[in-house]
Amino acid sequence: MTQIPFEFAHSASLAPDDFVVSESNAAAFAWVERWPDWPGPVLCLYGPAGAGKSHLGELWRRRSGAMRLTPEQLADFEAIPGLAETARAFLLDDADRATDRATERGLLHLHNAVADRGGHLLLLARQPPARWPIALADLRSRLAAAPVAALGSPDDLLLKAVMAKLFADRQLAVAPEVLDYIAARIERSFAAAAVAVAALDRESLALGRGVTLQRARAMLEATGQAAGDLSGG
Repeated sequence: MTQIPFEFAHSASLAPDDFVVSESNAAAFAWVERWPDWPGPVLCLYGPAGAGKSHLGELWRRRSGAMRLTPEQLADFEAIPGLAETARAFLLDDADRATDRATERGLLHLHNAVADRGGHLLLLARQPPARWPIALADLRSRLAAAPVAALGSPDDLLLKAVMAKLFADRQLAVAPEVLDYIAARIERSFAAAAVAVAALDRESLALGRGVTLQRARAMLEATGQAAGDLSGG
């Protein structure tokens, strides 16, 4: 009998031990570990959605005691000096969205306030600052001087580790051969891994069964990604 799957809330674990270091993110991880020995007040980590930027940012926030900000909060740029007196470190996620006049001014004021107080600012974005459409020349020049580190597309080890973590976040135990099978057939991206895990989670809830090799094959065949025969099941 097919059951109706309910979308139970599940949250990703951002614990330090859950971050897997591989070739694609080693440089970014090293910068976070290097704090507070940064050459300047600002560091930018960039990469595609699901690359681990938020996880690294949370690791740094816990270590530094940073205040988390959004681009929308920067729009009230006149409040930035007062805000900067409440903390010495700040984490700005989606920093490449801070590209309208008000948020650019807010980011410039925040940069200056952090630098004046000997604090630090970690920027998380999908693109490096050199590719942001920044109108303020002063802000462009300051961000151009900041070090950047990329989080790239995952290798096989990292892709399977991320999927294992995503399944674990949903309280699902999956055999290594299932992870091997999925990783060999999906697009090499964290976004594709998240889609595959979510699809198998929904099917597992609907059927009242665990995630097996046969279920993984059926799901990938439905999306045109499976190929070849399975040995076992």
